[in-house]
Amino acid sequence: MLRTRALRRPSALLLAGAVLLAGHSISTAHAAPADGDDGKLVLVLDSSGSMAEPAGGGQTKIVAARTALTRVVGKLPENAQVGLRVYGATVFKRSQPGACTDTQLTVPIGTGNRPALRTAISKYKPYGETPIGYSLQEAAKDVGTEGQRTIVLVSDGEATCAPAPCDVARSIAKQGIDLKIDVVGFKVSGKARSDLQCVAREGRGDYYDADSTDDLEAGLDRLSTRAFRPFRISGTPVQGTAAQPGSPELVPGLYSDKFDLKDKLKHYTLKRTIPGSTLRAGISFRRPSEATSLVIQTELQVATLDGEDCSKSYPRVQEGEQGFATGTATSWTKFKKEPGKCANDDALVLTVDPGKDFREIKDVAYEIRVDEEPPVEDTTSLPAEANDPTWVAMPGTTPRDIVPGSSFPDAPLLEAGTYKTTLMPGELQLYKVKADWGQRIQAQATVPPLSGATADALGLVRYLDTAVISPNGEEAFSVFAKGAPGGPGGKRGVLTKRGVTQAITTKEIRYMNRDGANNQDTGTSIPGEYYVVVSLTRKDGDTPFTVPMTLTVGTPGTAGAGKPAYTDGATPVAGDSVTPSATPSEPTGEKTEAGGPVPTDTTVDDDDGAPYALIGGLGGGALLLILLGVWAVIRLRKPTQPAGPQYPGQQYQQYPPQQYPPQNPNQGPNPR
Repeated sequence: MLRTRALRRPSALLLAGAVLLAGHSISTAHAAPADGDDGKLVLVLDSSGSMAEPAGGGQTKIVAARTALTRVVGKLPENAQVGLRVYGATVFKRSQPGACTDTQLTVPIGTGNRPALRTAISKYKPYGETPIGYSLQEAAKDVGTEGQRTIVLVSDGEATCAPAPCDVARSIAKQGIDLKIDVVGFKVSGKARSDLQCVAREGRGDYYDADSTDDLEAGLDRLSTRAFRPFRISGTPVQGTAAQPGSPELVPGLYSDKFDLKDKLKHYTLKRTIPGSTLRAGISFRRPSEATSLVIQTELQVATLDGEDCSKSYPRVQEGEQGFATGTATSWTKFKKEPGKCANDDALVLTVDPGKDFREIKDVAYEIRVDEEPPVEDTTSLPAEANDPTWVAMPGTTPRDIVPGSSFPDAPLLEAGTYKTTLMPGELQLYKVKADWGQRIQAQATVPPLSGATADALGLVRYLDTAVISPNGEEAFSVFAKGAPGGPGGKRGVLTKRGVTQAITTKEIRYMNRDGANNQDTGTSIPGEYYVVVSLTRKDGDTPFTVPMTLTVGTPGTAGAGKPAYTDGATPVAGDSVTPSATPSEPTGEKTEAGGPVPTDTTVDDDDGAPYALIGGLGGGALLLILLGVWAVIRLRKPTQPAGPQYPGQQYQQYPPQQYPPQNPNQGPNPR
């Protein structure tokens, strides 16, 4: 009769993946890559014995892991390249040959293989050893040497075989492989937790704690699904010049350049294609992760060729490696009674000044967007500038699952309704909402009460920041909205363990808002796709974690109300409709509300408005979201363990010579 062995040491579940798309030189044109095209994700499932231990809620660790993995696989982009590697599935104990190299790529990396992945995930059961270090080495080979890749190790404890995982992570990093190793510790503490933190630190990654299936799913979701959505810069490459003569001519479209003239201004010539039109030009860029200045501020100006100022903007970005900035300057001169050269000249000059911190953003890529709006036939019949809005209650239905964008090209378009996702400290999430003349944007973010490890990681207080960005890159939220839930003035809510609700809204979109005093007016002077931005502040020494969040959006008002008639029937020209392209930047609760349910496979076994869109970035020259702190992971090194009989403190069940280990559930009968 076969004898079952006692549960022995903690084991691990490994995920390996790719952040897709390395940055390209802006000296060549960029085609828009589809989500997941260049990324590779390898899921490596732990099939070792300790995964049979309880995970809480009546589940074992292996069931919790399979459930979380299956859900996450269902959320991955269809064209993402994904494979599956398992370890500890075929050799029962370490004294048997091959125990410490027991890892197999069971589903080759590719697309269209989701059914095979789900089947393979559900198939494996607890059995063998835990060769984490060797599996990391093989996972690095699986994802190759090209592009940005990420290994995500989800572990419930220490490895039982050499090489030591921390040493492997350090070795991979030293080899210059552009490979990030993130770690999720599943119900771990003490030395096991320290060792896993060391892997994350040496692998230039982040560490998460997970105490439940939901925690595990949230971590895997963040580190896999969103790994295929990097921040991207869009546009046809151009090179601005140190003076206006000979500078590149820009008509409505998307362009890209970089800060490469040190402290000198870059010049571009804006060409007006519609007489009397309003030209809007903006830039956006990402703050480099190595920057040290608290605030990096640049200057954007539109002027006439003889130096008459039309308008200025000051794109700036606060400290935080997830931060990025945007600003928009225009030919519209609202303070002049009569149209002048800014409104009529065939050519204007756009300048980009890197500012005093030019060394911090040397060679950082930025996007340039040029939009053109025709003059209107008559403004006397148009509605006056909009007043401060009053919040309108939004109807409620079941929240829908949503994967947020991490940059403007991949921001999902939301209809009116409620959506659910998770949010981590320092992360910026972007969503787009289309609004017409006569409408406005409402958005409400809610984090429910928190408990357990999530509440502990949260600490005493955090800030939930929100923003609304206009189609041409201006901050557009209404400071003095009446009756909006959350903190006064919108934007920032105080998050504690009790949760928080924070709402933000805009003024009604009207043509005459262009004459307003600030961005909350001018930012709502055109219809199109607006962007809702949500972030959670982080702290020094943070251990990364996620919080659940719902986001409810709506567009109160009458679509088309106050739509202007443009001269000669002309239509606005939006930059993204002319040169659509994208390339990644350098790395750097209880209430049920709107929307309908979206089916998710969680089983283990079986307008009449103009087509504007955003140039990319945050701010309209305003300091938008405060992203404080830097990631810190405890740096603890684990010495290489010998592949001897057992580690100190690790106990194994010994078997008499005539008895055999239990049948391998992953292979069928044991040979005798």
